[in-house]
Amino acid sequence: MKKNKDILKRILLISGLLLCFCFSSYGKFASAKDSVTIKNNLRYQVTDTTYPDTSSDRTLDLYLPKNKGDKLPVFVFIHGGGFSGGDKNSTAAFCAKVASYGYAVVSINYRLYLNKHKIVGASCSANMAKGLKNNFHEGLQVAIKTASEDAIFALKWIKENAKLYDFDCNKVAISGGSAGAMTALYTAYIIKDKPLNIKAVVNLWGGLEHPFLIRKQAAPLLTYHGDQDKLIHVNYAYALHKRMNEIKNFQSKINIMSGLGHARYDYITKNKVDEIISFLNTFL
Repeated sequence: MKKNKDILKRILLISGLLLCFCFSSYGKFASAKDSVTIKNNLRYQVTDTTYPDTSSDRTLDLYLPKNKGDKLPVFVFIHGGGFSGGDKNSTAAFCAKVASYGYAVVSINYRLYLNKHKIVGASCSANMAKGLKNNFHEGLQVAIKTASEDAIFALKWIKENAKLYDFDCNKVAISGGSAGAMTALYTAYIIKDKPLNIKAVVNLWGGLEHPFLIRKQAAPLLTYHGDQDKLIHVNYAYALHKRMNEIKNFQSKINIMSGLGHARYDYITKNKVDEIISFLNTFL
């Protein structure tokens, strides 16, 4: 009987701690959300009817700080999900917090190629979990390019709507998590002709197939990657940082998060947004 009571006490204690954590996290999100205006599901490109799911629809959520100056620097964010899932809604807390620092945050949905095309061996984990790979599966290559095409459409939308929302098109950064980070990296460093000049890149546990293609004068890169990531190997972070050193881009930074795995948005949102903002403010 005593043993059962002890177990019950432990369960209640743990439940109480979890509730406190949840309310604390929600409170912080609510606080950030209170300081921004959010415009959901703005269309940046016409619907591709061959992608019927809403997560592949080319819409964006726009986060605008309520207290702002004349023009807003722009932070484009691309969610993850292995090019087969995910949605911009999943990173709302992070986007709201970044926006609360005085940034216009443009969070996009995009065509999920590997959702539409079920291709064996084309997933991010199949190509990247075990370490660096010389060449990605062709299906993954197409998925990255498809997502990047939509990122370019989003940049065009930002340029076309700059006056309406007071965007500063001379101060644009791009970021993403996982597959979204892969898209951001590809868009920033591989695509040559872009409607806007990207001044900084924030990479959350992503990777680039061929880092050696990053050219001199590339935008500075800030990387966060867990050393226990089982989906995208941490060596992709090291490879990017090595390339930045090779081209003498010493303003780039790498943060390897000890003991952490993949897609730790909770940790980044709670602990690292100040660092991200400091990095962005240096170059925007």
